[in-house]
Amino acid sequence: MKKHIINTSIILAISIFITFIFAGLTNSWEAILLNILYGTIIGLSIAVGSSLISKKMYSIGDWKLNPINKYVSVIIAISTYIIIDVAIVNIIWFKLTQDIAFQDLIKSNFFLWIVLTELVIGIIIYLIILSANFSKRLNEFHIQATKAQEDINKYKLLTLRNQVNPHFLFNSLNVLSSLIYSDTEKADDFIAKLANIYRYVLDVQDTEAIEIEREVNFINDYIDLQSIRFGDNIIADININSNKMIIPMALQILVENAIKHNAISDDNKLVICIINNDKYLIISNNLNPKNVEEISHEIGLSNIKARYKYLSDVNVEITKSASSFEVKLPLLNLKA
Repeated sequence: MKKHIINTSIILAISIFITFIFAGLTNSWEAILLNILYGTIIGLSIAVGSSLISKKMYSIGDWKLNPINKYVSVIIAISTYIIIDVAIVNIIWFKLTQDIAFQDLIKSNFFLWIVLTELVIGIIIYLIILSANFSKRLNEFHIQATKAQEDINKYKLLTLRNQVNPHFLFNSLNVLSSLIYSDTEKADDFIAKLANIYRYVLDVQDTEAIEIEREVNFINDYIDLQSIRFGDNIIADININSNKMIIPMALQILVENAIKHNAISDDNKLVICIINNDKYLIISNNLNPKNVEEISHEIGLSNIKARYKYLSDVNVEITKSASSFEVKLPLLNLKA
């Protein structure tokens, strides 16, 4: 608000100053007041109109996608407005104050000189204001983009650390140790899926988005390993039909959270459902809270939301009820 008042005041001051240059100094208070009024009308009409046009045009679409085109289009729109505004104000002003007909006015070199001068000065002033605002917007966008990328890198590293954490590896090796002596065929399958999991983690650690099919294949291997540990007490219902993309490792984070925070036994089976619609990949699970609840810092969910914020305007939706927990991940139309 303060910035708009300052800009408007500057334009008014310049407009009144230019008016006195054209009209000349006079001892008549009536003439002085008319000159001030004329300068105020011209200045306000240019300032208010140009400001509204600029604000409206920057609110349409995402100017950051093509900032130069947006900047040029705003300049063209404001220049066109100033031409029309200056012409109309002067035609009405000279008709009301000096009763000069429109036909006579447009033939006057003095009128054309006034219009051209006010037009050029008005455009120059707004070019300066727009350039300053545009530079500020770009700088803020650069700072936000830099911070967002830093956050993404931080969450990517956090994701990698979480997925190769000692607990998962320790549990997997314990299961593998028992399988080697009891079921060598299943042990071979376990090793292959464990290798697939860690290979996938390494492959996608620098990837912003991944095809749903690849992520689902990965989570199938992950759930299979967990099923060896928990038996038939983990039930996965996965029904996906989409060629779109999501952020990598999101499904693993959500499945791991479901396993971590729920009691899993013959009497309390964990049912994980993964489906999609046109807009979201929907992951849900029933709730069987543990007697001693795990401490949750919601780092995994923060990870997912932060990475989606960088890639999409659609928010991650999280819904929790007394009996279920559901997360909706926006589907992305990106190329990996």
